[in-house]
Amino acid sequence: MNKKSHLLLWLAALIGTLNITFSSCSSTGRFDGLFKEGAVYKAELRKLDWGKDTIFVYGHKTPDVDAVASALSYAKLMRALGYNCKAKVSSPVNRETKYIAQRLNFDLPELKTHVAPQTRLILTDHTDYAQCVEGALEAIILQKIDHHVEGDIPDSKVGYVRREMIGSTCTIIYECYKELGVPIDNETARILLAGIISDTRNLGKTITRGADSLAWASLIGQLRLENEVADISKQMAEAASNYDDMTDEEIFLSDYKDYDIGGKAIGFGSLVCKATEIDAFIDRMLAVMPQVMLGKRRSMLFAKIDNMIPNPDSSNHDRPYVENGTYFIYYGEGSKAIAEALFGESIREGVTYSSEKYSRKQIIPLITKILEP
Repeated sequence: MNKKSHLLLWLAALIGTLNITFSSCSSTGRFDGLFKEGAVYKAELRKLDWGKDTIFVYGHKTPDVDAVASALSYAKLMRALGYNCKAKVSSPVNRETKYIAQRLNFDLPELKTHVAPQTRLILTDHTDYAQCVEGALEAIILQKIDHHVEGDIPDSKVGYVRREMIGSTCTIIYECYKELGVPIDNETARILLAGIISDTRNLGKTITRGADSLAWASLIGQLRLENEVADISKQMAEAASNYDDMTDEEIFLSDYKDYDIGGKAIGFGSLVCKATEIDAFIDRMLAVMPQVMLGKRRSMLFAKIDNMIPNPDSSNHDRPYVENGTYFIYYGEGSKAIAEALFGESIREGVTYSSEKYSRKQIIPLITKILEP
């Protein structure tokens, strides 16, 4: 491990000794930068209309690792507090999620594609109805635990909202465990760590914050994975970019989200490609976008493609790959104007490029500003 990783592990150990916990969102979901007492958190949960049936905890459709891991770990937390919660997925998981669940030995949630009216839900890692399980519009949403800007599910209509603009939803849930004084057993630690490694690319993404780093270090220390985390991260990145035996449509939809912004139905994919294959990969994705747009009933489609290269710093074993800029592809009437407003003139039809690294959660608010001035 590099010096930064060792320092993070030392800080995590110190924080554990001091029993410091972190929380930066009020029960209305508004950032307030204050530490929260566990008693206040528990009191807010007791106010919710839990009902008598099972409460289902869902991440977003086409779930990635953070969506699955956050649903699993938060359902476990709620059960530890006495609430009848169970994690589900609304569509099949991707290859990276399957890989890390096997590598770290935890079970994936069962598939449940629809919920009945008045079903009680807890949502993690999303805040838009377009990304919810089918039936969510008629469901009762008790909680949202998320790291995106507020979507079309208003915070004001949800009993408890916890939002923090950081790298991983699992980091927020790690903080919830600490705040509530609920021990993180090794299985839960493995689940949380999976989400953090994936959504921050092992702390390498620009969206990574100090809270992510501290949770990462604490969980690695607990699990004694100091000598394995680099390989875990590398294999996760390999799985994320492994599109063998998949159709181009399946590839485009492997990490995809729907949005309804400013009266426009938008689809947004997030893809990874090795630099040596990027040109041919872009051609294939552009060719399949009309088919995807028709099937998803969208008016515009976008996708970001992370251009992955081996890390030239061979001493930094925690980050085997780095992102060499972001390609942003587009299709549909009005999509070119949006893409070029964000990233400048197209380098060819359907393609813009930025040397900066962007995540989808950074791009969507920018599109929203254009469509909802």
